[in-house]
Amino acid sequence: MSKWFTNKFSWLGMLVASFIAVSFVFCILPAFKHMPTNSQNLPIVIVNQDNQQISDKVTSGLKDNLPFKHISTSSNLSHTKQQIKARKASLAIVIPDGFNKDVRAGKRPAVNFIVNNANSMVQTNVNQGLISRIQSTINAQLTQQSLVGMYAKQLGPKMMKTAMAAGMKTAMQKAMTASKGQAVNQKQIQKQVQAQVQPKIQKQVMAQATKMAAPFNITAKSSTDTLGTEQPNMQHQMAPMFISMGQYLGLMIASIIITMTFMSVRFIAGKWKTFIGLQATGVVTAIVLALLTVGALRCLVSFDGGGFNALLWQNVLYDFAVFELTSGLAILFGGLPSLLIQLPLFILQIMAGGGTLPRAAMTSFYKFLSQTTPMYQNIYSNYNIMADLGNIGAFQQTLWWVGLCGLVLGSFAVGIGYRGQERRGLAAVIPTKF
Repeated sequence: MSKWFTNKFSWLGMLVASFIAVSFVFCILPAFKHMPTNSQNLPIVIVNQDNQQISDKVTSGLKDNLPFKHISTSSNLSHTKQQIKARKASLAIVIPDGFNKDVRAGKRPAVNFIVNNANSMVQTNVNQGLISRIQSTINAQLTQQSLVGMYAKQLGPKMMKTAMAAGMKTAMQKAMTASKGQAVNQKQIQKQVQAQVQPKIQKQVMAQATKMAAPFNITAKSSTDTLGTEQPNMQHQMAPMFISMGQYLGLMIASIIITMTFMSVRFIAGKWKTFIGLQATGVVTAIVLALLTVGALRCLVSFDGGGFNALLWQNVLYDFAVFELTSGLAILFGGLPSLLIQLPLFILQIMAGGGTLPRAAMTSFYKFLSQTTPMYQNIYSNYNIMADLGNIGAFQQTLWWVGLCGLVLGSFAVGIGYRGQERRGLAAVIPTKF
């Protein structure tokens, strides 16, 4: 076995895997440091084509209530569409002409939205959430306006009648005194009184109606009970997926390098001794790779010592399972050709890993992969550990089974194959001594 451990190619795989896994941590996770707070920088445009009292109030209400730093108003719809296409605006809210009229007539007013679907998943999700929030905000405002309008219709005639009666009495007295008993034009006086009284009464009616509608402007109080520790940014959310991807990719490449070393060294050390050496290298690689990955993650993401230890041993188990699976496939298919199987399996696990799609939203094929392959188990174990939720026993059990199946597969391939006595082909790529 000393011939195996003294061959530098036996350890090259560990170095390659470590470099890839650490690169995933330091090159990808920093991009999520200021998310989701930076989503507030998405530019929003409100296009008010109506420019009437109610539509102006709705525009003002949206500007005051939406959690975005860059909200602008416009009346030019075609220019706004060009802004959306050029990605200078994320979303446009269009209040069409006739909005005010429809509200006052008791009809259902229209509000239109313009989005660019050729965008990232994060921006698309932000837009969808924003549309729902805007609709709720506008509906609340329109409900308040409808109540004010209803009370105004009830109060208006009564208050106008009272004011007109008082105004006519005073005006007629003044007119009679001025005419010294001669006949006066009552209709003309009535028009003059109405012109004087109506603006004042309208203001009084709206003020009284608004006051009467205020008790019905009720919003529900809501609270969210968060299970697990709250995290300051999306690095915590994205870390489990990307560290799992980085370790898997690194180990897949490492297992091929180590397997090709096995194919060469076995001619001078015997296939079973070399296979045992391969397994020992795999265990060391799993420990070192997990330690480097979790250590690199700790530089970016905050967790305590207990969390560090839990993440470390979880990822050691994951790396062991991945190494056994990938090395078993590499031994079975002769090293480099196993990429034809391993690379698609890796890509499939990116979607079946649960980092982008929950298992309930997967098709049956991807659900099966999520239940039988390592990446899903590690991603959700890391989620639970980082949130201090525990409940990782079932995931770890699956990883043990995956590792055992990979070991059996590799042992089977070594037992029935690798009986040639001459180094040639891929077996001659890596020198027996280096």
